[in-house]
Amino acid sequence: MIYDKLLPRLTRRTSSGRFIPEIDGLRFVAIALVVLFHLRGYVAERSPAEWAAPAETHIVARATEVGHFGVQLFFIISGFVLALPFATRYLADGPRVSLRSYFLRRLTRLEPPYIIAMTGFFVALAAREANNVAELGRHYLASIAYIHNLIYEKGSLINVVAWSLEIEVQFYILAPLLGLVFAIRSTMWRRALIVAASAILALIQWRYIIPESRAGLSLLNFGQFFLAGFLLADVFLVEWRQRPVTRWSWDVVALLATLAMVMSWRNELSERLIFPFAALVAYMGAFRGPVLRRALTNPWITVTGGMCYTIYLLHYPFISVMGARTAAFTMTRDFGLNLLLQTLLIVPALLVVSALYFALIERPCMERDWPRRFARQVAAVRERTFLRWLLDLVPLRSGRGD
Repeated sequence: MIYDKLLPRLTRRTSSGRFIPEIDGLRFVAIALVVLFHLRGYVAERSPAEWAAPAETHIVARATEVGHFGVQLFFIISGFVLALPFATRYLADGPRVSLRSYFLRRLTRLEPPYIIAMTGFFVALAAREANNVAELGRHYLASIAYIHNLIYEKGSLINVVAWSLEIEVQFYILAPLLGLVFAIRSTMWRRALIVAASAILALIQWRYIIPESRAGLSLLNFGQFFLAGFLLADVFLVEWRQRPVTRWSWDVVALLATLAMVMSWRNELSERLIFPFAALVAYMGAFRGPVLRRALTNPWITVTGGMCYTIYLLHYPFISVMGARTAAFTMTRDFGLNLLLQTLLIVPALLVVSALYFALIERPCMERDWPRRFARQVAAVRERTFLRWLLDLVPLRSGRGD
């Protein structure tokens, strides 16, 4: 009963009508890593527990510390999703992509949830820090314009996780131009160019870019992850023809690729050079490995993954607010058990709040024509209000004449 009523209300809508459940499953993995990473940081810094051993040495802390790589996993997914219409145009004789519709869709789909959330956080911070409203206002405006990284060289004071969304926007702007790579007819040369560009970017980043800098917080420092998504779109359309066939061997391949990803995190150069391609192979396993595919396409997994944008927007402030009330609850001096307790206390509440925000704010914005329908509704309300005003001005007659 709950399954039948709840899931349809939380299922993500796609303007193209093409729903790829594996992608939402991968979104689930990425957002789970990010949320656990920030929960881990909060427990390590704010819990009153005296740890039996330093938090950073605990095996659970070390495992969840790499959760920040979930952002890069999101970048690969974005590369795939945004490459798909351009790749379809050139590789599968699809329709021409209207740039007007492309940019308008990005604007109407992503801006309302972002602006509403950031405005709410700004108002809450301004109420708490009345003496700092002007400074907060400057950070708010820079964040809304997606130039906070460029101006301040750090994450937004309004919502620190917005730094990655600014990089996403930079990619959205360049994606139509980058999508011209699919006009290259030779599969070998097309893919070779993407791989070469990824390797060059990785070497430039390793040699010249400082992470906490304007360049470090820009697309230049993460471009190869989006290009890995381009390669996945290429394979999805050319080799798989949008219908990947599953084989048990791909579950093993995906496991080995995941281990390669973990190993690549030990070294900065391999993290930049090997991690994107290891993740690409793991993503291919998500499509072709029967066990992994079945797990990732579970309806509850895909629904949660489909809400990842809302969860990403809300989770960091939510952890701070709710964690201030739950941090005092401790179980033992073991970091892992206390992290588990905080996860059980905070994550279910986060999912409930995110589901409400998704259903009320984000999901309606997934409808392509929502601005037109919204304008009609506003006009109807205004018309009714105007009619009531006119009726109030005109005196009612009794019907018997004077």
